Amino acid sequence: MRATAITAVFGLLLFATFAIGGKMKPPAIVPPPSPTPRVAEGPADPAIEQLITNLGSEDWRTREKAGAELAALGEKALPHMRKALLATENPEVQRRLAVLVRKMDRDRLVEPKRVTLNTKDQTPKELFDAIAKQTGYRIEFNGSGAETKHSFEFNNTPFWQAVDTVANAVGCNVYAEYDDDTIRVYNQDTINPYISYSGPFRFLATNINTNRSVQLSNISRRGDNQRVYEYINLSFQIQSEPKNPMLGVMVPELLEAKDDLGGSLMPPQDRNNFRANYYNGGFRGHNTYMNVNLVRGDRAATTIKSLKGRVGIILLAGTVNDIAVTDVLKVKKKTFTGRTVEMELDSVTEDANQKGAYVATFTAKKLTPSDPNRNEDYTWSNTLWQRLELFDAKGNKYFCYGPSVHNNNGLGTVQLTVQFGPDDRRTGRPGAANLGPPAKFVLNEWLTTTQEVKFEFKDIPLP
Repeated sequence: MRATAITAVFGLLLFATFAIGGKMKPPAIVPPPSPTPRVAEGPADPAIEQLITNLGSEDWRTREKAGAELAALGEKALPHMRKALLATENPEVQRRLAVLVRKMDRDRLVEPKRVTLNTKDQTPKELFDAIAKQTGYRIEFNGSGAETKHSFEFNNTPFWQAVDTVANAVGCNVYAEYDDDTIRVYNQDTINPYISYSGPFRFLATNINTNRSVQLSNISRRGDNQRVYEYINLSFQIQSEPKNPMLGVMVPELLEAKDDLGGSLMPPQDRNNFRANYYNGGFRGHNTYMNVNLVRGDRAATTIKSLKGRVGIILLAGTVNDIAVTDVLKVKKKTFTGRTVEMELDSVTEDANQKGAYVATFTAKKLTPSDPNRNEDYTWSNTLWQRLELFDAKGNKYFCYGPSVHNNNGLGTVQLTVQFGPDDRRTGRPGAANLGPPAKFVLNEWLTTTQEVKFEFKDIPLP
């Protein structure tokens, strides 16, 4: 009964499509039966376990305090709370955990993390370290002026605004274009003046260009239908907080576009613009690129006074083990069948050229049916390596460096050779000493949801 209840709780959230006005919908997809999302697999955390136990205390003050502290821990406590929700026999603990887990799952998708700080005379690194500690995100500061002192006061300020405020004050730019969960702050003699914030998302305008055309044929003898068109293309990035991996975005829908003279920049409606379409290729990441098309009316206009739109962002709402192979170093040429994938694992062996790194070689076949009216969809096979995890016996996770061999064989079959190792090779952070030999190889199923997000840009100069 507990497993059924928790699946229902998560299922409502993980497969929901958040819609505003019901105008933007993803393609109709019939999902498989809802699996239970990931629970804690690593070492137990005694402090979190004690707080969960306190949810069932006879003293209501203790119960309330434990709930508040678990909510404050956020993502760190969530996997442990899910595990306890499946295991507990205490109805009060179960009730409180169910409420907390559902709220935290929703907040992760739709609410920004917030920063409350009152700092005096701190260096840029100290400021970013304080924001990182409060949010749980990894922020790397590589700017100059490390010894300068700054004072800030943030009161429940959304994460992106807080980071940008500090970066602008210390002469740096914020970068989230890498394929990991780290926010990087570099010293740059440049600024990004056109940014829009929406919950846990940051919209960064990057470029605007124009194309002007004049009709030269089939002109009226009366001279009243020679047409001059000027098309404008505005490009921007969408960046998500580290807690919200994106898998893609849908075609944006413009709600308003006005120039500084009050004229409309809205293009003629085209039904093709409203079909579901995906950018980003299904890869998990925190940065993607988009653009919107506009039509210029009055050449005397100098700025886009206001541009409002909305876009469906496809988010990784959770993961569940599809295939989990234990004693993985002993497995040779063995087939495993999961809910959505069949995998023939050739081997997981230590890399002959790098001690402490391991190579997994396998062939995977997609079991879920494909649309017979569409060509081969390579999104699944191209992103399969991102769904892999390799753990040691203590639950510590290796970093996945991606495939060195990637052969799409068609018909939903892909052959991969993927390398794993400590993340010090990539980031300079020591990790090898904390990892034991691989003990568990996991292929995950991704649970997705589409969040519709509104954005707005103001006072963007026209070419």
